[in-house]
Amino acid sequence: MAYCPNCLTEYVEGTPKCADCGAQLVPGPPPENPEQKPAVNDDASKLVPVRIFTGPTALLDATVARNILETQGIPSLVPGETSVELLPVLDVSLLVREDDAERAATILRDYLDTGNAIPDE
Repeated sequence: MAYCPNCLTEYVEGTPKCADCGAQLVPGPPPENPEQKPAVNDDASKLVPVRIFTGPTALLDATVARNILETQGIPSLVPGETSVELLPVLDVSLLVREDDAERAATILRDYLDTGNAIPDE
């Protein structure tokens, strides 16, 4: 058994990374009483929607956008992602930190709306 040190989610042996945050997994069960990490800065952790995907492929489209942002070093989140897989929804929001919102929107617009590849930084 292994677990994510950030999310404390348990995984089967052999899984290398957390599916949610990408952290390397730690062997063994998660701690019973996890340490509460203090909030660093409320402004830095505020999430805002950067794009809303609609239609039957909304989750797939949001996942593609998440991968694009990840390659550019921008973490993102699809709220209720696990629930969306079980219960189909037509609108899926992609959230990023407020500080990353403008850059993320530009990257997604340039890549998804024009079909151009992302330039190397």
